[in-house]
Amino acid sequence: MRGQADLRDHIAGALAGMVLGDAFGVPGELWPRQKVRTRFGDIQDFLDGPADNIVACYFKAGHYTDDSAQALVILEDLLKYGRVPEVKVLAQDLIAWVQSMHGFEINLLGPSSKAALLAHVRGEDYTVYTKNALTNGAAMRIAPVGCFFEPGEEESLARTVAKISAVTHGTDVAIAGASMIAAAVCSYIHGADDKEAAQSVCKAFEAALPLGEPTWAASLKARFELALLKIESRPTEEEMSRWIYEVLGTGTMTSESVSAALAAAFYTKSPEQTSHLCANMGGDTDTIGAMACAIAGARCGLKAFRTEMVAYLQRVNKLDFGKLADRIMLARASFCKE
Repeated sequence: MRGQADLRDHIAGALAGMVLGDAFGVPGELWPRQKVRTRFGDIQDFLDGPADNIVACYFKAGHYTDDSAQALVILEDLLKYGRVPEVKVLAQDLIAWVQSMHGFEINLLGPSSKAALLAHVRGEDYTVYTKNALTNGAAMRIAPVGCFFEPGEEESLARTVAKISAVTHGTDVAIAGASMIAAAVCSYIHGADDKEAAQSVCKAFEAALPLGEPTWAASLKARFELALLKIESRPTEEEMSRWIYEVLGTGTMTSESVSAALAAAFYTKSPEQTSHLCANMGGDTDTIGAMACAIAGARCGLKAFRTEMVAYLQRVNKLDFGKLADRIMLARASFCKE
């Protein structure tokens, strides 16, 4: 177990990793692997979203996207209320952010989140959409939630994740995928090794699956276990990247993107390597990067990031990862878990 100063550093690392992976993955977002390689070669720095990328064109170099933005909205609500607020509160705050970005008019949100939030706006039954939501909107914004939990609390973590996710996603795969990401973050901020973290991820999957509407989605646990076997074969980064893309998939479905993020995070050794692998992989690169790099940052801590990179991300996005970590540290003791 970590001391308080070390724990703070690894919480800050998870937050910084989330923003790093999100921003680094912007340029090739939702483009095929070959198109990413043809256009950019090898992405090694922050780039503007290309004008011809209809989802990435809104973002300048180094800026986070809706993934981190929604995560920070959720985090602020958890810090404000000391618990998970009611669905209507989460919806109101997410809607306020979307409207500030004119997000209902532009191509900003994923289809499940957009449909559910519009239902909230109209006062309609949003569960019509949440019980069919297979996309990754719940998982992409969940990483900071793992910072509020202790090792061994997978069941409580899963219930908390389910309550947060309910605003837009209510399926078994969406809740399980989000719980796996949060559990990985939780394990690593507390100093778990890779084997211990993998065990916690699988426990979170088992705890979360019964909490959502049953679906036909592929098993995230089975895909994660397959990825761990692949990692044991010691592939090169290019081999691992292609395997993830071709075997697990890198699309917007939770069953693909969460599997891809976990595989990337458990394969790589540093947040920067994680961000590089994810950005060049093809598919939902910013979302996969945000999830994977949050896990990598939780493992390595803020001290593992280059000082100039942290300063750049904080300046561009008007954030202070250390201060956010301080607020989480203060809130952890009294946070009301589900």
